[in-house]
Amino acid sequence: MYDGHFDKPKTKRGMRTIPIGAETAEILTVLRPATVDARSLIFAKSDQTPLDRGNLLRKHLKPAAKKLGLSGVTWHLLRHSHATMLDGVGTPIGTMQALLGHSAPEITREIYLHAIPEEQRRAVESVERLVLGPKLDPSSASDAAVSGTVH
Repeated sequence: MYDGHFDKPKTKRGMRTIPIGAETAEILTVLRPATVDARSLIFAKSDQTPLDRGNLLRKHLKPAAKKLGLSGVTWHLLRHSHATMLDGVGTPIGTMQALLGHSAPEITREIYLHAIPEEQRRAVESVERLVLGPKLDPSSASDAAVSGTVH
């Protein structure tokens, strides 16, 4: 489904199963239409026609984001955010590539992944600990000087 029309995806990679978590499945089960066929939509207008992505963005997504103090939210931003979160939880690049439907891992890595400041800080601190070792406790350093021992 794209822009109100049922059609085949642009590429073979576009034809894929997208896994969802158990909680999401429960939510969607509650929303599922009473009668289900290949063209049944979970999210539809009252006349069961497809929702318009532009209207969803303007009337629902952007106002919700604004209430949260977020600006510049778009469908593509959500896609980039999803890729970055997948990376943040340690998802292998091949799995991210498959989930996003990219033809090459370079597309996922070079275009969709973005650094998260908190993760950058943790990474730098981890390297610092690796290079410099554990910090000395100032009280044990003075004890060592007095007793002539090294801790």
